[in-house]
Amino acid sequence: MKRDIISVLDMKDDFEAILSNAAKMKKEPKKGQKPQEPLKGRVLGMVFEKPSLRTRVSFEVGMAQLGGRAVYIGPDEVSIGKRESVADVANVLSRYVNCIMYRAFSNQNMRALAKHASVPVISGLDDLEHPCQCAADMLTIMEKKGKLAGLRLAYVGDGNNVCNSLMLGAALVGMSMRAATPKDFRPNPELLAKAQEIAKQKGCTIELMSNPFQAAEGADVLYTDTWVSMGQEQEKEMRERLFLPYQVNEKLAEKASKNYIFLHCLPAHRGLEVSAEVIDGPHSVVFNQAENRMHAQKAILVAVLGR
Repeated sequence: MKRDIISVLDMKDDFEAILSNAAKMKKEPKKGQKPQEPLKGRVLGMVFEKPSLRTRVSFEVGMAQLGGRAVYIGPDEVSIGKRESVADVANVLSRYVNCIMYRAFSNQNMRALAKHASVPVISGLDDLEHPCQCAADMLTIMEKKGKLAGLRLAYVGDGNNVCNSLMLGAALVGMSMRAATPKDFRPNPELLAKAQEIAKQKGCTIELMSNPFQAAEGADVLYTDTWVSMGQEQEKEMRERLFLPYQVNEKLAEKASKNYIFLHCLPAHRGLEVSAEVIDGPHSVVFNQAENRMHAQKAILVAVLGR
């Protein structure tokens, strides 16, 4: 039976095992050893509706390191649900490739593609979740802090797809999380309820609030994301005005733990969601985080294909 990864919840039974394997693969190959190629001969079809530096390069290089190859399919080559139905695209690609990575505007299209594809589908992002980013985030925190359970994560800004996945990921590993967002930009209520249910079982908490300074109090990890995502350009002025009190800057960071780390999934806009002093400062691990997209995704690819 094929395995799709379109939500962090699709990794609920082996999330920490995937992270552990990602950390292991990051250290390989050791000097003098031949690289392992568990996906030799496999092909990943990468369908992009939204461009991305990190998603494309990390998946393409990651597949090469695993012994396989990746094929890029851009928005000019396929217009899912417009020029061709989601079902037809899924069925055609399933005849050519062993796995599909889809970077989509719509979670509805993501789920439809997974439903009709006979090969595994991995989400490279949609409007509801960003599971691969969450895996990379947790891998980075694990590297820098030596553990995940018992830590405190503060997310400040837009309760978007990244925030949704972070809530689920934090709950799964026993990490408490506070998300501070404006009232009208809170994370998905259904995913929040699910994250809180899991957190209760794991002995941690997932909380929503509007005060960013309250969220940052004692945090081991500070996290933010862009205020204006692709497709939201018409809202730019309104969003920048509304989110200004949620900027992660030195004043906010003073509320965090002395040894906090700063995460941002990039691209970043210095002077908007984060100050240059924070993102370019000694607490920032954003480029380690960007590198870890590749290692986390390699572990996800092996989890769905390496059988």
